Amino acid sequence: MELILQQQLPHQQKAIDAIVDVFKGAYIKNPLQFYTNPIFSLNDACIENNIKSIQKELPAEYCSSIPLSDCDYLNLDIKMETGTGKTYVYTKAMFELHKNYGFNKFIIAVPSLAIKAGAEQFLNEPYARRHFKDSCGYGAEIETLVLEAPKNKKKGRSYFPSVVSEFVKGSCQNRNKIYVLLVNMQLLTNGKMLSRDDYDYDVEGFYRPFDAIASTKPIVMIDEPHRFSRNQKAFKVILEEIKPQ
Repeated sequence: MELILQQQLPHQQKAIDAIVDVFKGAYIKNPLQFYTNPIFSLNDACIENNIKSIQKELPAEYCSSIPLSDCDYLNLDIKMETGTGKTYVYTKAMFELHKNYGFNKFIIAVPSLAIKAGAEQFLNEPYARRHFKDSCGYGAEIETLVLEAPKNKKKGRSYFPSVVSEFVKGSCQNRNKIYVLLVNMQLLTNGKMLSRDDYDYDVEGFYRPFDAIASTKPIVMIDEPHRFSRNQKAFKVILEEIKPQ
């Protein structure tokens, strides 16, 4: 048996279109290095005007009034009920952001191992991969890189986390690849795998995994963001260590 995903369900497409339309007409700078995302400015009047235009269609209580110039990153919230296809929406949004603006470095942060396993399974399912390849119409595919806790500590050489290395080295020159690093909350806050800087080799000049990840200027998708409250350590790590756009 194989599932068939429906295209353009109105409640899902509305969310995807809203994310993509935020950048319509904005100046997107080409990547500074082969391993970085394109860059946009929070001072771009287009982005601010687009957000205000999208918010006019929403209830007032859903609309933020924080000026973009007061922020270090662009925060977009998509509110969806459980069971309405959030994983589908953020996956399709990554394809559309890549197709329209060239963004190809995304991090998906999830609150639990169960949600992480579900996201990994969905992203790697052959039927899902075919669906997005066909529905987006340009042949791109996601390379899913799943960050796992080290199974055991080996004596001797200390190896840089391989999936972080693959994520960082993924080139923007490969037009048909979207690089996605999937990580659960505990790995962001527990242990020293991402924060230590004494590995035996570097990745693009970075010995500290957090610094290497931040250098890609990533876009972070937070699944169930109510479980990443702003005063929580995991959210602070995302802001201060990953430094998302």
